[in-house]
Amino acid sequence: MSRTLSLQVVLISLVAAAFLHYGEGNFLEAAAPCPPLNFKCMNGNCISPVVFCNGKNECGDNSDEKFCKVEPSFRCPDDWTSCPNRRRCIPSHWMCDGRKHCPVVSEETICAKKSELMSWFLQRRNSGNKADRWGPQVNRIAVALHLANKNTFSPGNSTGEEIRYELAMQLTRRLAKDKKMSSEELALYIHALLVACMDPTDFYGDNLVQELRKRVEADESYTNPFLILVLCNAGDAMTNKDVERVSAAYDSQHRPFWTDTQALASMALYCITNRSGVEVDVRILRDYLQDLKKHRFPNGTVDNFRTTALVVQALFIYDSYQTEFNLELAMKVLMDGVNATKSILTAYYILPALHEKSLIDVSSSHCSKQPVEEDDALQKILVIDGETMTVHYSVWIGDEINVGRTWRLKISVKSTIYDAIETVAKIDNRQKVEYNVVKLKPYVAALNGKEDDPEMGMFWFVYLKPINSEEEPKVVEKSPADVKLEPNQEIILWYKRGSWNVQPEVKQDDKSSTVVF
Repeated sequence: MSRTLSLQVVLISLVAAAFLHYGEGNFLEAAAPCPPLNFKCMNGNCISPVVFCNGKNECGDNSDEKFCKVEPSFRCPDDWTSCPNRRRCIPSHWMCDGRKHCPVVSEETICAKKSELMSWFLQRRNSGNKADRWGPQVNRIAVALHLANKNTFSPGNSTGEEIRYELAMQLTRRLAKDKKMSSEELALYIHALLVACMDPTDFYGDNLVQELRKRVEADESYTNPFLILVLCNAGDAMTNKDVERVSAAYDSQHRPFWTDTQALASMALYCITNRSGVEVDVRILRDYLQDLKKHRFPNGTVDNFRTTALVVQALFIYDSYQTEFNLELAMKVLMDGVNATKSILTAYYILPALHEKSLIDVSSSHCSKQPVEEDDALQKILVIDGETMTVHYSVWIGDEINVGRTWRLKISVKSTIYDAIETVAKIDNRQKVEYNVVKLKPYVAALNGKEDDPEMGMFWFVYLKPINSEEEPKVVEKSPADVKLEPNQEIILWYKRGSWNVQPEVKQDDKSSTVVF
């Protein structure tokens, strides 16, 4: 071999080695596994995130440069996420990984605020009260957490399961006490039931969507556009009259600056446009969205944090924020709002906006086709052969009555109080009752771990009363297994002090199973 040929071979070997060394530092061949922190090219190669979007074709197929410089109107593909300045798309799994991948404004800044606000919501949970851990605004908390994390109500998520249970408990309490809740409050519960994977058209026999529709139709004056948005999200049939209601709400001048309601009206109209067969002039909606931008102050706010969040949610429609609106500045305002807000209402609007979600995204599409455990048990238990009757079952705690939960049950006409108690325990194992057996007859002694306490003088009593009656409940002294129920009775398990000093007036009726205090 000549000296010239030998030098050529050596030179080729050195060049090849150099390329191999470069490849080891910046990309791995397709056959090699891709480390989780690296970028996987479309051709299967993997490169270091350090060289992602460096202006060079590191992948070989240019996939590492494909979405580095995009227009704000560009929609990132599935499994990619837009940077805060909306000029770049990055792999979704890079979001909130502790490293900066976006230019100008780091995605990690907004991640920290998202996490902070999420934690603030979770801290609203009261660990000291089993019956009311999430408070009276559990419906809004459910929606906000779902829009921030689609897995909140996935099977096995303990937070979601607890919220679902308390939501149902709180709503059944309201319905059982027959308190007149406003249409707006009913709408909030419907939204919460949707995200919690509970059917608002069949909430233990009540069609809440139909009830809301009846109220909307009965009101001939003004309709809150939020009600129409909820009906639309719940799949109720939309009408031309609904379009008129939303338009009238947008144009109303009840307040000089009614921007928050106008934002809700815009979202309601968008829902009608996209989820129903009703024809809507899209130009009207675009005009609404354009008008919303006029309320923005130079510092990025729209009236206040709450209204700013609602307007941002509305301007996600058709990416309307792209012109004549500084979304980056508005998002900065919302991030500042995370530190300033102490209000669940304001946080409920801000958290979805930070996640680029809106109230339009409320649905049950994320729910498993399999019903949740409680509903599955309920359906199985309530399928009864033969004649049935309706009864209610409630739990009261203390002398100041605190209803833990009220159930509407359809059971066999031959059922006893014991049958009803055991039916509820099968539906919800948190309602499991323990008994003292006296002369082979069961008597209630504990419920969900709360036992008869002779030192404190607190015991479980069973009462009966007609449903929706003002009559005083009548204590049942016989064993629950010996008392046959009648239609439209309410069974009450009441944990209270014993009224030992009061002599009961016993009814002179051999068939009666009750005595009156």
